[in-house]
Amino acid sequence: MRSLIKTIFLVLVSLPFNFLSGQIKIPELKQDHTLNVYLEGEVEDFNFTRRNLSFINFVNDPKIADIHVITTDLYIASGGRKYFLAFYSGETRGKSDFTLYYIHNPGDTDDINRIRFTKTLKIGLLNYLSQTNLIDKIEITYKDEEKEYTQVTESEKDPWDFWVFRLSASGGWDLEESKTNLNYSGSIQADRITDTWLFRNRYEHENSTRRYIKSDDEVYKTINISDDIDLKSVYALSRHWSAGLFFAGGRSTYINTDFFVTGKPAIEYNFFDWKDADHKIFTVSYMVGPAYYKYRDTTFLDRLEDRIWDQDLRISLELIQPWGEVDARLSYSGYLNDLQNYNLSGELDISFRITKGLSVFFEVSAESVHDQLYLPRDEISVEELLLNSRKLPTTYEFGGDVGLRFYFGSLYNNIVNQRL
Repeated sequence: MRSLIKTIFLVLVSLPFNFLSGQIKIPELKQDHTLNVYLEGEVEDFNFTRRNLSFINFVNDPKIADIHVITTDLYIASGGRKYFLAFYSGETRGKSDFTLYYIHNPGDTDDINRIRFTKTLKIGLLNYLSQTNLIDKIEITYKDEEKEYTQVTESEKDPWDFWVFRLSASGGWDLEESKTNLNYSGSIQADRITDTWLFRNRYEHENSTRRYIKSDDEVYKTINISDDIDLKSVYALSRHWSAGLFFAGGRSTYINTDFFVTGKPAIEYNFFDWKDADHKIFTVSYMVGPAYYKYRDTTFLDRLEDRIWDQDLRISLELIQPWGEVDARLSYSGYLNDLQNYNLSGELDISFRITKGLSVFFEVSAESVHDQLYLPRDEISVEELLLNSRKLPTTYEFGGDVGLRFYFGSLYNNIVNQRL
Protein backbone atom coordinates (compact mmCIF):
# COMPACT_ATOMS: atom_id res chain seq x y z
CA MET A 1 0.00 0.00 0.00
CA ARG A 2 2.73 2.43 0.94
CA SER A 3 4.67 1.66 -2.23
CA LEU A 4 1.57 2.46 -4.28
CA ILE A 5 1.16 5.83 -2.56
CA LYS A 6 4.80 6.64 -3.26
CA THR A 7 4.32 5.62 -6.89
CA ILE A 8 1.31 7.95 -7.27
CA PHE A 9 3.28 10.83 -5.80
CA LEU A 10 6.33 10.19 -7.98
CA VAL A 11 4.28 9.82 -11.16
CA LEU A 12 2.42 13.08 -10.58
CA VAL A 13 5.46 15.05 -9.50
CA SER A 14 7.75 13.80 -12.26
CA LEU A 15 5.18 13.94 -15.07
CA PRO A 16 6.05 17.47 -16.32
CA PHE A 17 9.78 16.71 -16.24
CA ASN A 18 9.29 13.41 -18.07
CA PHE A 19 7.39 15.18 -20.81
CA LEU A 20 10.20 17.71 -21.22
CA SER A 21 12.93 15.07 -21.25
CA GLY A 22 11.03 12.74 -23.57
CA GLN A 23 11.16 9.80 -21.14
CA ILE A 24 7.39 9.26 -21.42
CA LYS A 25 5.70 9.66 -24.78
CA ILE A 26 1.95 10.03 -24.40
CA PRO A 27 -0.11 9.79 -27.58
CA GLU A 28 -2.19 12.78 -28.60
CA LEU A 29 -5.78 11.99 -27.67
CA LYS A 30 -8.99 13.80 -28.43
CA GLN A 31 -10.08 15.97 -25.53
CA ASP A 32 -13.52 14.37 -25.44
CA HIS A 33 -12.22 10.88 -26.16
CA THR A 34 -12.89 8.00 -23.76
CA LEU A 35 -9.73 6.00 -23.24
CA ASN A 36 -9.71 2.59 -24.98
CA VAL A 37 -7.56 0.07 -23.09
CA TYR A 38 -6.53 -3.44 -24.15
CA LEU A 39 -5.48 -5.53 -21.16
CA GLU A 40 -3.34 -8.64 -21.79
CA GLY A 41 -2.06 -11.21 -19.31
CA GLU A 42 -3.16 -12.73 -16.02
CA VAL A 43 -5.71 -10.65 -14.07
CA GLU A 44 -6.90 -11.74 -10.63
CA ASP A 45 -10.51 -10.56 -11.14
CA PHE A 46 -11.24 -8.76 -14.40
CA ASN A 47 -14.87 -8.09 -13.45
CA PHE A 48 -13.71 -6.30 -10.29
CA THR A 49 -11.27 -4.20 -12.31
CA ARG A 50 -13.92 -3.23 -14.86
CA ARG A 51 -16.39 -2.23 -12.16
CA ASN A 52 -13.81 0.04 -10.54
CA LEU A 53 -12.56 1.58 -13.80
CA SER A 54 -15.90 2.42 -15.39
CA PHE A 55 -14.57 5.69 -16.84
CA ILE A 56 -12.53 3.83 -19.52
CA ASN A 57 -13.36 1.34 -22.25
CA PHE A 58 -11.83 -2.13 -22.11
CA VAL A 59 -11.64 -3.39 -25.69
CA ASN A 60 -10.80 -6.85 -27.07
CA ASP A 61 -8.81 -5.66 -30.09
CA PRO A 62 -5.38 -4.06 -29.52
CA LYS A 63 -5.53 -2.29 -32.89
CA ILE A 64 -8.30 0.05 -31.75
CA ALA A 65 -6.84 0.55 -28.27
CA ASP A 66 -5.22 3.80 -27.23
CA ILE A 67 -3.28 1.97 -24.53
CA HIS A 68 -2.03 -1.62 -24.49
CA VAL A 69 -1.24 -2.94 -20.98
CA ILE A 70 0.67 -6.21 -20.59
CA THR A 71 0.75 -7.87 -17.16
CA THR A 72 3.48 -10.30 -16.09
CA ASP A 73 4.68 -11.65 -12.76
CA LEU A 74 7.78 -13.15 -11.18
CA TYR A 75 8.38 -15.14 -7.99
CA ILE A 76 10.12 -13.22 -5.22
CA ALA A 77 12.32 -14.47 -2.39
CA SER A 78 9.58 -14.33 0.27
CA GLY A 79 7.44 -16.79 -1.69
CA GLY A 80 5.08 -14.14 -3.06
CA ARG A 81 4.96 -12.62 -6.51
CA LYS A 82 5.94 -9.32 -8.09
CA TYR A 83 3.41 -8.16 -10.68
CA PHE A 84 4.45 -5.86 -13.52
CA LEU A 85 2.18 -3.66 -15.63
CA ALA A 86 3.86 -2.42 -18.83
CA PHE A 87 2.05 0.41 -20.61
CA TYR A 88 2.33 0.71 -24.40
CA SER A 89 0.96 3.37 -26.73
CA GLY A 90 1.04 3.82 -30.50
CA GLU A 91 3.95 6.25 -30.24
CA THR A 92 6.42 3.72 -28.85
CA ARG A 93 6.51 1.08 -31.62
CA GLY A 94 7.03 -1.95 -29.41
CA LYS A 95 8.82 -0.26 -26.51
CA SER A 96 6.82 0.37 -23.36
CA ASP A 97 6.26 3.93 -22.17
CA PHE A 98 6.90 2.83 -18.58
CA THR A 99 6.32 -0.09 -16.21
CA LEU A 100 4.74 -0.11 -12.74
CA TYR A 101 4.74 -2.96 -10.25
CA TYR A 102 3.31 -4.10 -6.94
CA ILE A 103 4.09 -6.93 -4.50
CA HIS A 104 1.70 -9.75 -3.59
CA ASN A 105 2.96 -11.32 -0.35
CA PRO A 106 2.44 -15.04 0.47
CA GLY A 107 -0.17 -14.33 3.16
CA ASP A 108 -2.20 -11.82 1.11
CA THR A 109 -5.69 -12.78 -0.02
CA ASP A 110 -7.05 -12.72 -3.57
CA ASP A 111 -9.09 -9.66 -2.60
CA ILE A 112 -5.93 -7.76 -1.66
CA ASN A 113 -4.34 -8.79 -4.95
CA ARG A 114 -7.22 -7.54 -7.11
CA ILE A 115 -7.37 -4.24 -5.21
CA ARG A 116 -3.64 -3.63 -5.67
CA PHE A 117 -3.79 -4.58 -9.36
CA THR A 118 -6.68 -2.20 -10.03
CA LYS A 119 -5.04 0.62 -8.09
CA THR A 120 -1.72 0.18 -9.95
CA LEU A 121 -3.57 0.20 -13.28
CA LYS A 122 -5.32 3.45 -12.27
CA ILE A 123 -1.98 5.06 -11.45
CA GLY A 124 -0.52 4.18 -14.83
CA LEU A 125 -3.57 5.43 -16.72
CA LEU A 126 -3.32 8.85 -15.04
CA ASN A 127 -0.58 9.77 -17.51
CA TYR A 128 -2.89 9.19 -20.46
CA LEU A 129 -6.05 10.57 -18.84
CA SER A 130 -4.20 13.87 -18.40
CA GLN A 131 -4.53 14.33 -22.19
CA THR A 132 -8.35 14.20 -22.06
CA ASN A 133 -11.12 16.16 -20.39
CA LEU A 134 -11.56 13.28 -17.97
CA ILE A 135 -8.67 14.66 -15.94
CA ASP A 136 -11.04 17.43 -14.70
CA LYS A 137 -13.25 14.77 -13.11
CA ILE A 138 -10.44 12.98 -11.27
CA GLU A 139 -9.55 13.74 -7.66
CA ILE A 140 -6.43 12.46 -5.93
CA THR A 141 -6.52 11.74 -2.20
CA TYR A 142 -3.74 10.77 0.16
CA LYS A 143 -4.43 8.55 3.14
CA ASP A 144 -2.03 9.12 6.01
CA GLU A 145 -1.00 5.73 7.31
CA GLU A 146 1.85 6.96 9.47
CA LYS A 147 0.46 5.12 12.47
CA GLU A 148 0.25 1.81 10.65
CA TYR A 149 3.70 1.82 9.05
CA THR A 150 7.06 2.77 10.49
CA GLN A 151 10.26 3.52 8.63
CA VAL A 152 12.87 0.76 8.95
CA THR A 153 16.20 2.26 9.93
CA GLU A 154 19.59 0.96 8.82
CA SER A 155 20.33 -0.18 12.36
CA GLU A 156 17.37 -2.56 12.29
CA LYS A 157 18.16 -5.98 10.85
CA ASP A 158 16.00 -8.73 9.45
CA PRO A 159 15.95 -11.39 12.21
CA TRP A 160 15.74 -14.09 9.52
CA ASP A 161 18.56 -12.58 7.44
CA PHE A 162 16.49 -12.98 4.22
CA TRP A 163 15.94 -16.72 4.79
CA VAL A 164 12.51 -18.10 3.85
CA PHE A 165 11.42 -21.62 4.87
CA ARG A 166 8.60 -23.74 3.45
CA LEU A 167 7.22 -27.05 4.68
CA SER A 168 4.61 -29.08 2.84
CA ALA A 169 2.95 -32.48 3.14
CA SER A 170 0.16 -34.13 1.17
CA GLY A 171 -1.49 -37.47 0.58
CA GLY A 172 -4.08 -38.94 -1.73
CA TRP A 173 -5.93 -42.09 -2.68
CA ASP A 174 -7.94 -43.54 -5.55
CA LEU A 175 -9.94 -46.66 -4.68
CA GLU A 176 -11.83 -49.00 -6.99
CA GLU A 177 -12.96 -52.60 -6.68
CA SER A 178 -10.05 -53.98 -8.69
CA LYS A 179 -7.35 -51.36 -8.15
CA THR A 180 -5.99 -49.10 -5.46
CA ASN A 181 -3.64 -46.11 -5.65
CA LEU A 182 -2.20 -44.55 -2.51
CA ASN A 183 0.41 -41.82 -2.35
CA TYR A 184 1.94 -39.31 0.01
CA SER A 185 4.72 -36.76 -0.25
CA GLY A 186 6.49 -34.13 1.78
CA SER A 187 9.08 -31.43 1.18
CA ILE A 188 11.30 -28.95 2.99
CA GLN A 189 12.64 -25.83 1.29
CA ALA A 190 14.98 -23.10 2.55
CA ASP A 191 15.80 -20.11 0.33
CA ARG A 192 17.84 -16.97 0.76
CA ILE A 193 17.71 -14.42 -2.06
CA THR A 194 19.35 -11.01 -2.23
CA ASP A 195 20.42 -8.80 -5.13
CA THR A 196 23.82 -10.49 -5.13
CA TRP A 197 23.26 -14.04 -3.85
CA LEU A 198 20.65 -16.73 -4.45
CA PHE A 199 20.47 -19.87 -2.31
CA ARG A 200 17.82 -22.53 -2.96
CA ASN A 201 17.77 -25.75 -0.91
CA ARG A 202 15.05 -28.36 -1.25
CA TYR A 203 14.41 -31.91 -0.08
CA GLU A 204 11.39 -33.93 -1.28
CA HIS A 205 10.14 -37.44 -0.54
CA GLU A 206 7.44 -39.24 -2.54
CA ASN A 207 5.85 -42.64 -1.95
CA SER A 208 3.29 -44.17 -4.32
CA THR A 209 1.66 -47.59 -3.89
CA ARG A 210 -0.34 -49.24 -6.67
CA ARG A 211 -2.33 -52.45 -6.31
CA TYR A 212 -4.27 -54.22 -9.08
CA ILE A 213 -6.41 -57.35 -8.63
CA LYS A 214 -6.55 -59.38 -11.84
CA SER A 215 -8.25 -62.39 -10.22
CA ASP A 216 -8.68 -63.91 -6.79
CA ASP A 217 -5.32 -65.63 -6.98
CA GLU A 218 -3.41 -62.98 -8.95
CA VAL A 219 -2.62 -59.59 -7.41
CA TYR A 220 -0.11 -57.05 -8.74
CA LYS A 221 1.43 -54.59 -6.30
CA THR A 222 4.26 -52.11 -6.59
CA ILE A 223 5.75 -49.31 -4.51
CA ASN A 224 7.59 -46.36 -6.06
CA ILE A 225 9.80 -44.38 -3.70
CA SER A 226 11.92 -41.36 -4.48
CA ASP A 227 14.04 -38.96 -2.45
CA ASP A 228 15.53 -35.84 -3.99
CA ILE A 229 17.77 -33.17 -2.54
CA ASP A 230 18.78 -30.09 -4.55
CA LEU A 231 21.14 -27.39 -3.32
CA LYS A 232 21.85 -24.34 -5.46
CA SER A 233 23.92 -21.20 -4.88
CA VAL A 234 24.29 -18.46 -7.48
CA TYR A 235 26.32 -15.25 -7.36
CA ALA A 236 25.54 -12.21 -9.55
CA LEU A 237 28.86 -11.22 -11.15
CA SER A 238 27.37 -8.36 -13.20
CA ARG A 239 24.18 -7.27 -14.92
CA HIS A 240 24.69 -10.10 -17.44
CA TRP A 241 27.02 -12.72 -15.88
CA SER A 242 26.24 -15.19 -13.07
CA ALA A 243 28.20 -18.04 -11.48
CA GLY A 244 26.84 -20.89 -9.42
CA LEU A 245 27.35 -24.24 -7.74
CA PHE A 246 24.78 -27.05 -7.96
CA PHE A 247 24.56 -30.14 -5.78
CA ALA A 248 21.99 -32.94 -6.14
CA GLY A 249 21.44 -36.37 -4.63
CA GLY A 250 18.80 -38.97 -3.89
CA ARG A 251 17.28 -42.24 -5.07
CA SER A 252 14.42 -43.48 -7.27
CA THR A 253 12.97 -46.96 -7.68
CA TYR A 254 11.33 -45.81 -10.94
CA ILE A 255 14.69 -45.27 -12.67
CA ASN A 256 16.52 -48.14 -10.92
CA THR A 257 18.69 -45.81 -8.83
CA ASP A 258 19.51 -46.81 -5.26
CA PHE A 259 21.63 -43.69 -4.70
CA PHE A 260 23.12 -40.86 -6.73
CA VAL A 261 25.08 -37.70 -6.01
CA THR A 262 26.48 -34.98 -8.27
CA GLY A 263 28.12 -31.58 -7.91
CA LYS A 264 28.55 -29.04 -10.71
CA PRO A 265 29.93 -25.49 -10.91
CA ALA A 266 28.08 -23.37 -13.50
CA ILE A 267 28.35 -20.15 -15.48
CA GLU A 268 25.49 -18.20 -17.10
CA TYR A 269 25.21 -15.21 -19.44
CA ASN A 270 22.05 -13.17 -20.11
CA PHE A 271 22.18 -11.19 -23.36
CA PHE A 272 19.64 -8.80 -21.84
CA ASP A 273 20.00 -6.87 -18.60
CA TRP A 274 18.55 -8.84 -15.67
CA LYS A 275 16.54 -5.76 -14.67
CA ASP A 276 14.39 -6.45 -17.77
CA ALA A 277 13.57 -10.02 -16.69
CA ASP A 278 9.85 -9.25 -16.43
CA HIS A 279 9.51 -9.10 -20.23
CA LYS A 280 12.67 -10.49 -21.86
CA ILE A 281 15.33 -13.08 -20.98
CA PHE A 282 17.89 -14.73 -23.24
CA THR A 283 20.39 -16.89 -21.33
CA VAL A 284 23.10 -19.41 -22.08
CA SER A 285 24.41 -21.56 -19.22
CA TYR A 286 26.93 -24.38 -18.86
CA MET A 287 27.73 -26.65 -15.94
CA VAL A 288 30.03 -29.63 -15.52
CA GLY A 289 31.05 -31.87 -12.63
CA PRO A 290 31.48 -35.41 -11.27
CA ALA A 291 28.58 -37.75 -10.56
CA TYR A 292 28.17 -41.14 -8.87
CA TYR A 293 25.27 -43.56 -9.46
CA LYS A 294 24.56 -46.81 -7.60
CA TYR A 295 21.85 -48.95 -9.20
CA ARG A 296 19.29 -51.26 -7.58
CA ASP A 297 19.58 -53.94 -10.27
CA THR A 298 22.37 -54.69 -12.73
CA THR A 299 22.03 -52.50 -15.80
CA PHE A 300 22.05 -53.64 -19.43
CA LEU A 301 25.75 -52.66 -19.45
CA ASP A 302 26.39 -55.13 -16.60
CA ARG A 303 27.06 -52.38 -14.08
CA LEU A 304 25.93 -51.80 -10.53
CA GLU A 305 27.49 -48.35 -10.33
CA ASP A 306 28.80 -45.54 -12.54
CA ARG A 307 31.36 -42.81 -11.92
CA ILE A 308 31.04 -40.23 -14.65
CA TRP A 309 31.41 -36.53 -15.45
CA ASP A 310 28.10 -34.81 -16.20
CA GLN A 311 27.81 -31.70 -18.37
CA ASP A 312 24.79 -29.55 -19.22
CA LEU A 313 24.31 -26.78 -21.77
CA ARG A 314 21.09 -24.78 -21.74
CA ILE A 315 19.74 -21.96 -23.91
CA SER A 316 16.56 -20.17 -22.88
CA LEU A 317 14.56 -17.35 -24.48
CA GLU A 318 11.50 -15.65 -23.00
CA LEU A 319 9.81 -12.67 -24.66
CA ILE A 320 6.57 -10.90 -23.78
CA GLN A 321 5.59 -8.24 -26.33
CA PRO A 322 2.38 -6.64 -27.63
CA TRP A 323 2.44 -8.95 -30.69
CA GLY A 324 2.59 -12.12 -28.58
CA GLU A 325 4.77 -14.31 -26.37
CA VAL A 326 7.69 -16.68 -26.92
CA ASP A 327 9.11 -19.25 -24.50
CA ALA A 328 11.85 -21.41 -26.05
CA ARG A 329 14.32 -23.76 -24.37
CA LEU A 330 17.07 -26.00 -25.71
CA SER A 331 18.99 -28.35 -23.40
CA TYR A 332 21.87 -30.75 -23.85
CA SER A 333 23.18 -33.12 -21.20
CA GLY A 334 25.83 -35.78 -21.58
CA TYR A 335 28.93 -37.40 -20.20
CA LEU A 336 32.47 -36.13 -20.83
CA ASN A 337 33.89 -39.65 -20.73
CA ASP A 338 31.22 -41.10 -23.05
CA LEU A 339 29.96 -38.64 -25.66
CA GLN A 340 27.75 -41.26 -27.33
CA ASN A 341 25.37 -41.15 -24.37
CA TYR A 342 23.49 -37.87 -24.23
CA ASN A 343 20.09 -36.22 -23.99
CA LEU A 344 18.97 -33.40 -26.29
CA SER A 345 15.62 -31.72 -25.64
CA GLY A 346 13.76 -28.67 -26.85
CA GLU A 347 10.55 -26.84 -25.95
CA LEU A 348 8.77 -24.05 -27.81
CA ASP A 349 5.66 -22.18 -26.70
CA ILE A 350 4.65 -19.29 -28.93
CA SER A 351 1.49 -17.25 -29.35
CA PHE A 352 1.24 -14.77 -32.21
CA ARG A 353 -1.49 -12.20 -32.86
CA ILE A 354 -2.26 -12.44 -36.59
CA THR A 355 -4.99 -9.86 -37.06
CA LYS A 356 -8.02 -8.35 -35.36
CA GLY A 357 -9.32 -10.88 -32.85
CA LEU A 358 -7.28 -13.76 -34.30
CA SER A 359 -4.24 -15.34 -32.69
CA VAL A 360 -2.42 -18.63 -33.19
CA PHE A 361 -0.43 -20.62 -30.62
CA PHE A 362 2.07 -23.47 -30.88
CA GLU A 363 3.30 -25.73 -28.10
CA VAL A 364 5.79 -28.42 -29.01
CA SER A 365 8.42 -30.44 -27.14
CA ALA A 366 10.89 -33.03 -28.39
CA GLU A 367 13.59 -35.10 -26.73
CA SER A 368 16.29 -37.34 -28.13
CA VAL A 369 17.12 -39.86 -25.38
CA HIS A 370 20.46 -41.69 -25.42
CA ASP A 371 21.51 -41.56 -21.77
CA GLN A 372 19.47 -44.25 -20.01
CA LEU A 373 22.45 -45.93 -18.39
CA TYR A 374 20.23 -46.92 -15.46
CA LEU A 375 18.00 -49.33 -17.44
CA PRO A 376 18.03 -52.82 -15.84
CA ARG A 377 19.40 -55.80 -17.72
CA ASP A 378 16.23 -57.87 -17.18
CA GLU A 379 13.26 -57.32 -19.47
CA ILE A 380 10.29 -55.45 -18.05
CA SER A 381 7.59 -57.71 -16.63
CA VAL A 382 3.85 -57.52 -17.28
CA GLU A 383 3.35 -56.42 -13.69
CA GLU A 384 5.84 -53.56 -14.03
CA LEU A 385 4.35 -52.50 -17.36
CA LEU A 386 0.78 -52.56 -16.04
CA LEU A 387 1.56 -50.60 -12.90
CA ASN A 388 4.06 -48.21 -14.56
CA SER A 389 6.64 -48.96 -11.88
CA ARG A 390 9.72 -48.79 -14.12
CA LYS A 391 10.98 -46.40 -16.74
CA LEU A 392 10.69 -47.87 -20.23
CA PRO A 393 13.56 -47.73 -22.73
CA THR A 394 13.09 -45.14 -25.47
CA THR A 395 15.15 -43.10 -27.92
CA TYR A 396 12.73 -40.19 -28.27
CA GLU A 397 9.77 -38.37 -26.76
CA PHE A 398 7.57 -35.93 -28.65
CA GLY A 399 4.40 -33.94 -28.02
CA GLY A 400 2.66 -30.69 -28.86
CA ASP A 401 -0.45 -28.60 -29.39
CA VAL A 402 -1.48 -26.18 -32.14
CA GLY A 403 -4.54 -24.00 -32.08
CA LEU A 404 -6.33 -20.79 -33.01
CA ARG A 405 -8.17 -18.27 -30.88
CA PHE A 406 -10.71 -15.97 -32.49
CA TYR A 407 -12.71 -13.19 -30.83
CA PHE A 408 -15.46 -11.20 -32.51
CA GLY A 409 -18.47 -9.12 -31.52
CA SER A 410 -18.82 -5.89 -29.59
CA LEU A 411 -15.53 -4.15 -28.83
CA TYR A 412 -16.92 -1.78 -26.22
CA ASN A 413 -19.10 -3.91 -23.97
CA ASN A 414 -17.85 -3.23 -20.42
CA ILE A 415 -21.04 -4.27 -18.62
CA VAL A 416 -20.59 -6.71 -15.73
CA ASN A 417 -23.50 -9.10 -15.14
CA GLN A 418 -22.88 -12.28 -13.11
CA ARG A 419 -26.46 -13.33 -12.34
CA LEU A 420 -26.96 -17.09 -12.05
